[in-house]
Order: sequence, then C-alpha cells, then structure tokens
Amino acid sequence: MNSTFKAFLIAPALTLLAAVACTDTTVEPKSTVTESIIFNDPASYRAFLARIYAGLAVSGQQGPAGQPDILGIDEGFSQYLRLYWETEELPTDEAVIGWGDIGLPEMNTQTWDANSRMVVAMYYRIYFQVVFANEFLRQTTDAKLDGRGNVSTQLRADIQQYRAEARFLRALSYWHALDLFGSVPLVTVLDTARSSIMCARNALPEEA
Repeated sequence: MNSTFKAFLIAPALTLLAAVACTDTTVEPKSTVTESIIFNDPASYRAFLARIYAGLAVSGQQGPAGQPDILGIDEGFSQYLRLYWETEELPTDEAVIGWGDIGLPEMNTQTWDANSRMVVAMYYRIYFQVVFANEFLRQTTDAKLDGRGNVSTQLRADIQQYRAEARFLRALSYWHALDLFGSVPLVTVLDTARSSIMCARNALPEEA
C-alpha cells in the first residue's frame, strides 16, 4: 500500500480523534490527499477494502509500533480482536491474564468501569472500523464512480461486492458494540467522521 493511500486512510481516524476531543468540527483537515488523487488508481478500491479487513488484525500503519490507529494505549494492546477477546472473556471465570499491565487487573476482578483503558480502547476501535466502512461506502456510490469516469464494467461489478463486504464488516463492529456497550450511537454514511455524536465521549487518556 503506497504512502499516499495510507495518508488517505489515516485522515478519517485523525478526524475521529479530533471529534472525540470536541474541537472545532467545522475545520477541514489540512492535507493534500484527496479522493480525486487516490481513486485515479482503480486498484485503490480493493486496497481500501483490504484496510478495513486489516483493522481487525493490525494496530497501526507500521509494525510493531510507531503509527497507531488509536492513541492512549500501548499499541500491542490496541489490536481489535485482542481487545474483543479480553473484554468478552476476562470479566468472566473462563480466562485470566495475570499480568499487572494497566487495564488487566480491573478486567480480571470485575472492577472495570467506563474509564478503564481496555474498555475505552475497544469502544474506539469499534468506531474506527465503522468510520472506515462508512467512508468506503461514500466513495463507491454510483454517482462517485460515474463522476470519476475510470471505472470499468468489471471493476464496477467488483465494487458492488466490495460494498457488501464493507457493510458486513460495519455490521460486525456494531454487533460487537451492542454486545459490549448496549445502546450506542449509530453513525452512518449520512454522518461525517466529524459527527458531533462522537463528541459526547471523552478522549482516551494518555498511558502513564
């Protein structure tokens, strides 16, 4: 994946973090990376979808650390499926991770709360996925594809399949959100990444 496309994918995440911090949501991101540049390459559609899938497994833009998707937690702890397993299993009597790392003791002893690092990180990881899926769906409407004029008949058929996969991945994350948090904000393609819905949440505090 080239650096320009990485920058395009990072933009929604940075914007989401800005929204969480309740900054001025009318300010546009200062970036030269735009959809008109990214989607000049027809391969970008598949790469974009691949990044949504990768969000279930990777924790940032490089490994093992250095460019995390979300801030305020050790990048090794911030991987989606790891967080999901820990928030599902550790509060039960089915598993224990006996380390003293920040976030683990309260999960093991059922003393976690809305400010617990792993709980908050899981919440943000879920919405990170939702933002990416929504942006993919925004960028692949018939109107967008027609306007770009560089999408072949075969690619358009492939993109319809990609859109179905993006909707499934978004639904999967929302299922996790409902399972773990109950009533959650529903952010759709009609909302921007700067949606004021996300402003209601406090930013994840920096790790001590």
